[in-house]
Amino acid sequence: MKTFLKRVAVGISMLGGLTLGYAWGAERPQMHVRQYPIRLRKGAGAGLRILHLSDQHFGKDDWIRRSRLKKLGAMLPSLRPDLIALTGDFLHNDSGLDAVEALLQLLPPAPLGCYAVLGNHDYAEYSYKNFFQQGFRAIEAEQNPRLQLTTAARELRAFAELFWQIYRNDRIRFAAVPNNTAELRALLELYKIEVLDNEAIALPGMPDLWLAGVDDLVEGQPDLAGTIDAVPATASLILLTHHPDLAYDPASAGVDLVLSGHTHGGQVVLPGLGAVHTQGTRLSRRHPAGYFDDLANGGQMIVSRGMGESTPLRLRCPPEIVLIDLIP
Repeated sequence: MKTFLKRVAVGISMLGGLTLGYAWGAERPQMHVRQYPIRLRKGAGAGLRILHLSDQHFGKDDWIRRSRLKKLGAMLPSLRPDLIALTGDFLHNDSGLDAVEALLQLLPPAPLGCYAVLGNHDYAEYSYKNFFQQGFRAIEAEQNPRLQLTTAARELRAFAELFWQIYRNDRIRFAAVPNNTAELRALLELYKIEVLDNEAIALPGMPDLWLAGVDDLVEGQPDLAGTIDAVPATASLILLTHHPDLAYDPASAGVDLVLSGHTHGGQVVLPGLGAVHTQGTRLSRRHPAGYFDDLANGGQMIVSRGMGESTPLRLRCPPEIVLIDLIP
């Protein structure tokens, strides 16, 4: 019996190691193209193609980053979009700024322009390493043994609360280190990417089709109601927002199509259980990305699985870029 149990334990350990290795190195360098035919409520924009890119999470140079940029260089020229929408989290940290520039150089021509909104990581990096290091340093810095125990208890509560938030599928924010948002904005401006900060515009030559973008829900200052109020009631509206929770705000009732990211599709999707965490509060673990038609007044939403990760694992949830064809 002991020999049998030992073999089972070894088998489980090997399976776990293989799964972890696959999640770290096999799915992450993939890049899929996911296509959606979408009909806007007022029929505006029929025949247009939108290229939707999200959540690159560029950080330090490594083989994954180089592989993704190489694949994008091969894929993007043949897609021929009329409009390009980028829904944030270009950065994981500042060491990814050169990769952001490399991506912008790869973007194909788009007659109606390229537009972006910023995500929470474009403002700050959330670092598990810093989170745990700060806790241990706080404990070590306390000289009084009694106060050291009190500090340890406080830090353990903070650790437990973070994991409880993940379990509850809450929004999480921890150990935020500021990123160089100003330099990112300068790069986007240099490459003619228009950042829509709580702003709505009519697309060139298309007064019946408007595009709006709002600031990030977690790190920014979104003004959804004020942005949508600027859009004529007779026009169709496409909204760019990094965080999909904003699509369920009552102020979004006039939006035809929301393009979003942020969830990464959950990154790790377990059989029978769904995503470990969706980084939001409104999307379920079983449906953390893809197409949604449950918005107010018949609005639709597409949430991209994104092109990168916040933690270096993907399981049953490969990276993607999205193509949207507007149909009559």
